[in-house]
Amino acid sequence: MNHLNPDTLRFILESAILAPSADNQHRVRFKLDQNAIRVTYTEPALPPPGGYKRALVLMSLGALVENLTIAASRFGIQAVTALYPDPNQPDWVLQTHLQPDQAVVDPLWQSISLRHTNRRVFFHGPQMSEAERGELDAAANAFPACQLLWLDDPAKRNHALRLMRLAETERFRTRLLHDELFSAIRFEAGWRETCPEGLPPGALGVEPPLRPIFALLRHWPAMRLANLLGAHYMLGWRACDLPCRLAPHLGLLAVKNSDDQSVYDVGRTFQRVWLAATSQGRVLQPMPASAIFALEGASVEGIPIATQHSLADGWKSSLGEAIPLMLFRTGFAKPLAVAAGRAGVEAYADTENG
Repeated sequence: MNHLNPDTLRFILESAILAPSADNQHRVRFKLDQNAIRVTYTEPALPPPGGYKRALVLMSLGALVENLTIAASRFGIQAVTALYPDPNQPDWVLQTHLQPDQAVVDPLWQSISLRHTNRRVFFHGPQMSEAERGELDAAANAFPACQLLWLDDPAKRNHALRLMRLAETERFRTRLLHDELFSAIRFEAGWRETCPEGLPPGALGVEPPLRPIFALLRHWPAMRLANLLGAHYMLGWRACDLPCRLAPHLGLLAVKNSDDQSVYDVGRTFQRVWLAATSQGRVLQPMPASAIFALEGASVEGIPIATQHSLADGWKSSLGEAIPLMLFRTGFAKPLAVAAGRAGVEAYADTENG
């Protein structure tokens, strides 16, 4: 790739892996081929279509590509990406062609390294001005298939919070979801250190007096015993209801169809919205459980069918035929002392590249 110097290429790839993922792990590898970046999926197979696990993977890939595209624009390089470029190679999930001198610089590149999930309970105002809200709406408009909705009206927010509580409560009541949640947390890192993959406990926003209890609840027997006293309801309320009621804004990204391309585009859209919020000095926390657990295939992946139906019916009553995929809260807050880390670019390079 004679038109790209190593520093430029490294910046682009480093920016890509700074994109968010559900458990702070990108299961991908990059391989360079002339003027293209080939991205392969490192798990044996993508999760089955229609479920929440596939949605999380696709949104993560979308965010990764959006970061890559924005970072490339800094150097005037246009990045044109195809999802599933070769149906005969299912692990080959993305192909990006880099075209020099064909892109206008996207100022959002400056926010890529500043973006972090903030899980503090309290987000404060002031609320967005009309111009600031317009900036986030414009960021979402880059992908017309996605719709950005604001749930700041009290009735809309209360309806959403009821569904969010239902989903978050299930994460502590159902063993499969409980194990999935806590398996991503690297308790061995302690509460003051970060880690290159997974979620360091210090980035979770758990108040110091509650940390020993939270750590204990990672063991299912302790969680099951605590649930006899209603702990799952309390934790569901603490995980979403309280922080969302305190946040100045609650947003939702929805689509008309839940096919892979649409879900992937939501990931790209969400990353643009997040970077735009970061450029305004705002922090953001993604909270997708109530949306993705409502997907039709979620019950096959362990979501109790009654919960999946209640979530799907609840969203349909407020959104009609629109399909929610990502909820988030945003406002102002101090950064946490600990943020999730990332492995270096070398960890994501195909071994054939050296």
